[in-house]
Amino acid sequence: MYLSSTKQIVQTLSANEEYDKNLTSRLNEAAEKLENLEVQMRYTSLSLLDIQSLTEGLNGSFVKHIEEKINGVYEKLTNSSKRVAFTAGVTSASYSWSSGTLMYYKVINNVGGGYNPNTGIFTAPVGDYVFYVSIQGYDTNNIYIDIVLNGSSKVRAVAYSNSRDQYDVGTNFVTLRLRKGDTVWVRHYRGTGYWTDSDAPRTTFS
Repeated sequence: MYLSSTKQIVQTLSANEEYDKNLTSRLNEAAEKLENLEVQMRYTSLSLLDIQSLTEGLNGSFVKHIEEKINGVYEKLTNSSKRVAFTAGVTSASYSWSSGTLMYYKVINNVGGGYNPNTGIFTAPVGDYVFYVSIQGYDTNNIYIDIVLNGSSKVRAVAYSNSRDQYDVGTNFVTLRLRKGDTVWVRHYRGTGYWTDSDAPRTTFS
């Protein structure tokens, strides 16, 4: 009877030990799976953060791109509203003109209103400008004219005619950097007279 009880106890202990081993193995497997799950969750979180960061970056770049486009359009509109350009011409010829400012009364274009046909003078806002002048001599007369900035001659156009070459044409142009309020006009230098047409002027200032 005693031997039988002892044997049963040993068998029970062995069974419990085997059970403990199985339980320990299962617990280890569960712990390993839990660890793997935590690692996967960690990488998933990092991936989500990366996606969020990338999305924010793309959104930031897109917004910046749109802002640059809007600023560019605004700048173009602003600059176009500040553009200045003019062309004016003489509509009646003169055989005897020999001094002073050449008056271009016919205004063909005057964007920005810088040219005054009553004075023959262009008054500038700030900027760089190209001025062009043309003059046709009267018959065999010679005529010299200057483009003038604030009273100082910058370039000269000459229409030099003779008995074999009447109604010659002289042209010239100049680029000037102007400050606000600077004035530019065309002034007589030497010679007499000029020729033009009333419908489409030959003697012009731009």
